[in-house]
Amino acid sequence: MHHVLKLAGAALPLIFTVFAWNASGESCLAQQQVINGAKIQSAGCAISSVSAVAPHRKMKSIPATVEVYQYDNSPLGHRQPLLLIHGLVGEFHPLFRWKELADYLSQNQSFQDRYKIYLVRYNTRSSLKDITGDFNRTLRDLAPTGGLTIVAISLAGTIVRDAMRDPAVDQSVSRVITLGTFFRGSPLFCTDWMKQTIRERHLSPLYRIDHSLLYKLYFSRHKNLLRDYQWDNADGQMPAVRSSNARTDVESTSNSAAPTQLVAGRQPSDSKFVVYAGYLHNQYFPHPHGAVHAFLASPFTFLWTTLPAHCGREHAALRYIDELIAGTVPKRDSSSIIYPLNDGISPISSSLLLSNEFVAQSPLRDEEGINNVRTNSNAKKARLFDNVDHLTYIERHRPLGSSEDVVDVLSRSEKPRSMFAWILKDLLE
Repeated sequence: MHHVLKLAGAALPLIFTVFAWNASGESCLAQQQVINGAKIQSAGCAISSVSAVAPHRKMKSIPATVEVYQYDNSPLGHRQPLLLIHGLVGEFHPLFRWKELADYLSQNQSFQDRYKIYLVRYNTRSSLKDITGDFNRTLRDLAPTGGLTIVAISLAGTIVRDAMRDPAVDQSVSRVITLGTFFRGSPLFCTDWMKQTIRERHLSPLYRIDHSLLYKLYFSRHKNLLRDYQWDNADGQMPAVRSSNARTDVESTSNSAAPTQLVAGRQPSDSKFVVYAGYLHNQYFPHPHGAVHAFLASPFTFLWTTLPAHCGREHAALRYIDELIAGTVPKRDSSSIIYPLNDGISPISSSLLLSNEFVAQSPLRDEEGINNVRTNSNAKKARLFDNVDHLTYIERHRPLGSSEDVVDVLSRSEKPRSMFAWILKDLLE
């Protein structure tokens, strides 16, 4: 999932650093804009015709169509285009929040010889249906001989994969690296399930009111998340009594699109995907803590997580949301913890592109579950990183006391390295 929205001056901002691509298929002539004397290219144009270099400043306008920028003005030549696709409110960040990764990659000569970086800007509040439809046309139009290579974070990966169900789009893409993508959605986007979790896991009325109100306020501005990215319930953990208030609230708006059903089952394009997932350490994993420990640690938790999250600190908020997702109440045994392995937005069972059969039969809540993942992903390659949050993929930030080098627990034979070094490695293979 990029941006912390301070909700009406309220305490904890529910942050979703989710990344999507809202592409529009209008013609070049109809959609050209000019920035610094260069035309912004949209769908209908070949990648070689993109001339505008992405501005390093924030952009306040809401894009009416997909906007494709060069990262620098070096010629494409014989190189492959690499598209970096941002997500929720990333369109308002300098370089759409890709600056650190793009700078790192561009310093490697082997990368420079092979790729040229392009950045995409789009309206991230559009529905999945609209984004996917426009994205289909955009990818086909932009693709050169040899296809596009894509790095997509969070829901951008969902959109790319959904678009690649079209064989013409599939042929236009040669490789996709997804970072924390929730292919199955997230329990976080199920309003009634989260309300039930807050109500049953926490006894304090003040806590319940605070979090329920903030949740409602945040999603009143991001209804597309509730509409299009609810948990697909392949594991059967969603309580049957869950109502459909979230969908009703979204569908009540006059111009809203019908909800889109996520399709996480195997598809031919999966062989082109390298999927990254991660999880934060919390009170449930890797070392479960009891109620006494939680009570004794509460002053530290307040100073290290709760207070900074109230002040709009993104990583603190992700730690907070990680605990909320981890404590999601299951259908059968309400005392069970079913999603302890998540990055603050997405459970690993959503990000690893696992088979439906495996998700339905194998809970991922401990080391044994992790060990079984290796042979059950539909992707070409799956990586699972220890103690990272949803922003580590683009900022390299890790929890206090952790090295910048991160371990892929699905491939311990490979040496630990920084997140950016993992991405570079997979791009150059």
